Amino acid sequence: MKNKVITTIAAAAIAAGFALPSYADGVVGSGMSYLGRTTALIIDEPEGVALNSLWYQPKKIQKRLAVAFGDEKGLFQNLAGFALGVPTGMVWGVPAGIIYGGRQAWSAGWDKPFSTESYIVPESED
Repeated sequence: MKNKVITTIAAAAIAAGFALPSYADGVVGSGMSYLGRTTALIIDEPEGVALNSLWYQPKKIQKRLAVAFGDEKGLFQNLAGFALGVPTGMVWGVPAGIIYGGRQAWSAGWDKPFSTESYIVPESED
């Protein structure tokens, strides 16, 4: 009996999740936009922190340091950039991920609530 109730609740939640994007326009549009923005913030903030602290910022800072040390393709410049850039990028990636993930969720979660675009944090252009 308990398994049937849990299965029914799970099926209803999945069905409602598939139907929510169709209600994004019209009278309930602003309510759905608020819910879309809220769920996008819940998902995009940790995703932005993880992506920026583990990949985007360390890679970007390492390349910038190698250029600053004189040779973008030099072995020793890249090793020094790696040694300094990866830890710095991991630390700097946390606030950068919060800002960038929040900005992505704030705009895409409102404009296109419950869409795939509102739940994926792309790489920053800067």
